[in-house]
Amino acid sequence: MQQIDSHILILSWPSWVGKTTVWEVLQQEYTSRLEKIVTTTTRAKREGEIEGKHYYFLSREEFQSRIDSGDMIEYALVHGNYYGSTFKELERIMELGKYPLYIIDPQGMVYLKPLLEHRSYTVQTFFLLPPSIEELRFRLSGRGTEHSEHLELRLANALVEMEEQDFYDHKIVNTDLNKTIQTLANIIFSK
Repeated sequence: MQQIDSHILILSWPSWVGKTTVWEVLQQEYTSRLEKIVTTTTRAKREGEIEGKHYYFLSREEFQSRIDSGDMIEYALVHGNYYGSTFKELERIMELGKYPLYIIDPQGMVYLKPLLEHRSYTVQTFFLLPPSIEELRFRLSGRGTEHSEHLELRLANALVEMEEQDFYDHKIVNTDLNKTIQTLANIIFSK
């Protein structure tokens, strides 16, 4: 397959807007056209995790070598382990003729987008929104596993994340899964 242009997609949303479901459907319906960036980590592999599907697992020395060689686009130390994404992963996906897709939180997008644009990549960002704050509260409380204090904290965090929506190229209200997927696909593949 021929390499596509250097077009990268970033998708974000506050907690419980439908992240897992939206990604699963996108992956099923557009597997030949886009692929999620697989993160590299120094964390130990957990049972059931597959190298290259869930993460790329490296030793600290190997990760440091990637940093030193300039292959790491971005990285962070989280709970004692490094996580990050590599130019090698971006190029792998592009060489397959697919669009690389980052699924990250708003803070990550604000940091990552300028880094990629500085390297002459075209970056298109999408933010999924709940239909309403009431619906978001309902989705959060529908889990049945949250204490009210924790529920309020998660809702407060989601509201803070929603304040970042104006930094995105496209905002999509996730009222209906099929409509959300179609809207995303129409924008992504309209070129």
